[in-house]
Amino acid sequence: MHKPYILAIGDIVTDAFIKLNENEAEVITDKDGKKKLVMDFGSKPPYDHVDIVKAVGPSPNAAVSFSRLGARSGLMAYMGDDLPGKEMLQYLSTQQVDTSTISIAEGQKSNYWYVLRYGAERTILVKNEKYNYTWQEPQQTPDWIYLSALDGASWQLHEEILAYLTSHPETKLVFQPGTFHFKWGTEKLSAIYARSYMTVMNKEEAADVTGRDVNAIEELFEGLHTLGAKIVVITDGPHGSYASDGKKILRIPNYPDPAPPLDRTGAGDAFASTITTALAQGESLETALTWAPINSMNVCQHLGAQTGLLDKDAIRALLEDAPEDYKIEVIASTGEMSLEDIATTLVKNPKGIFAADESGGSINKRFEQFGIEDSEEMRRTYRQLFFTAPDIEDGISGVILFDETARQRTDDGTPFPQLLAERGIIPGVKVDKGIVPLPGFDGEGVTTGLDGLPDRLSEYYEMGLRFAKWRVAFTVTDTLPSDAAIAANVHTLARYALDCQNAGIVPIVEPEIVHQGDFTIERARAVTARVLDALFDELALLGVNRKGILLKTSMVLAGSGQEKSSPKEVAQATVDTLVNHVPHDVAGVVFLSGGQTPNQATANLQAITDLGPQVWPITFSFSRALQEPVIATWGGKSEHYENAQHMFKHLVDTNSNATILSEE
Repeated sequence: MHKPYILAIGDIVTDAFIKLNENEAEVITDKDGKKKLVMDFGSKPPYDHVDIVKAVGPSPNAAVSFSRLGARSGLMAYMGDDLPGKEMLQYLSTQQVDTSTISIAEGQKSNYWYVLRYGAERTILVKNEKYNYTWQEPQQTPDWIYLSALDGASWQLHEEILAYLTSHPETKLVFQPGTFHFKWGTEKLSAIYARSYMTVMNKEEAADVTGRDVNAIEELFEGLHTLGAKIVVITDGPHGSYASDGKKILRIPNYPDPAPPLDRTGAGDAFASTITTALAQGESLETALTWAPINSMNVCQHLGAQTGLLDKDAIRALLEDAPEDYKIEVIASTGEMSLEDIATTLVKNPKGIFAADESGGSINKRFEQFGIEDSEEMRRTYRQLFFTAPDIEDGISGVILFDETARQRTDDGTPFPQLLAERGIIPGVKVDKGIVPLPGFDGEGVTTGLDGLPDRLSEYYEMGLRFAKWRVAFTVTDTLPSDAAIAANVHTLARYALDCQNAGIVPIVEPEIVHQGDFTIERARAVTARVLDALFDELALLGVNRKGILLKTSMVLAGSGQEKSSPKEVAQATVDTLVNHVPHDVAGVVFLSGGQTPNQATANLQAITDLGPQVWPITFSFSRALQEPVIATWGGKSEHYENAQHMFKHLVDTNSNATILSEE
């Protein structure tokens, strides 16, 4: 599986940890409430010991964390060509961190700091060497850039980072400000904040950046979101941490320490880097927020910022053993459903999705077949027939609309999306613009529609549409689909899915295996597996949250040129393929009915259901199986309108029942 590439940018240093004897120093609190480390002036206090920790700093710490959590990790940093610099490079190599973007200044020293340790706290003596902070072109485009502490002489680098991000709009920026960032101020860094996908800082820093009350957590989030970040994370020391996606504010307590902390150095870096990696790997914000305090806690149990960094298996093991009160709390919400909530609602049995999204060309062919005049008014009447049918909300969770349909209204002037929402049905929309030939690959195509998609999605969101669909199609022969066709199409699906989630819309990804063809069920199974593997690799590469997507897929059955597969054969082949090639955290699987008669699609759905519960909810997203008998009954005649609605309700009930385990 592809791994996201995360490039950390920031200063790197070697730390010399000097452990002070408890009886040779003390900590006092002055009249302003600030703590002071006090030792006798002019004395020669003995110290306990010194530990040398190489290649640390917020960004190097994060880079090592990314690697341990399973991402591809790189570091852009600046150092001298002295022995400490060489040792840092060697260490990073052992941690699987790409050092090709590290700049080495000839004849200069590397940063070397002294850390005075007293108990679990520390005071750091800092000296930053002067480097030429310029952008180092990475060998591959990062999926994410993580920007943290840099020296005050690095402003030119920040301008170059912004220029790079402008030319690479798919790269997400995480901004964890350092000391000089706060000194520069919010106005100077406004473009950085505006381009950030996520910002991470503590509560006091958030108050400084926004000018809001430090104790008004909702105002702090509002202020940081206003600056531009889609996701904001605020830590609050012993009181836990918060995260917001602009629709809800989540809180998580600190994970309990198994023993008194040894050293708090790097705890914040572990926290921020863990959230970043989890999101980059497609985890939800809720999951990311539960992982981060665990890694942070474990770092505090070890000396230095990196020794205690965990891998995902260790984090999950500690999460399983977490106390009962270690859980996410929603402390504020706009009332908007989250992506995960929408996706879960769409696949909640016994309901399914009605695909009423034929393009103008497709519906024209269907109308011609039944002798119906093709006009915008007739298409509106046809859609209204379905959307106003009685009691369909009992078996329909969502409806996929075509752009034209999404803009149409009922006879009384109610917009179709509003009508559906008022009936408890989530309105969605088809956003791809159809398939065009793939140059150089006869018989294969690629789906178009990415140009201008973010703007269209923004408009659809304002219209009340909360999920979308994008279809790609694969022709099956002994040699097709080609690797090129698979790669081109799964990339469009992943790009579309990412744009949808950024717009607050749940993406349905639909890789259809076209039924027409002379191929066996075994061939269909092999092609489906290959396509699904490629699709989920690409989704992970772009950091799409799998808990906020639905997979719309073909049932695994023999092509039209072969003897029809039995429901039992279809069910077993389909479930076996999905179980082995679809990640278990996908929100749900919905089946298309392409290539099947209405009765065949329903029978196959029932057979799949009868194999028992799977790791994800399974339901239908039918078009032909829900429409063909209806249009035949209606025939474009008003006197048949009511009978056609009753037929639709019957088909909805039949397929709804097919999502329930048979009593036999």
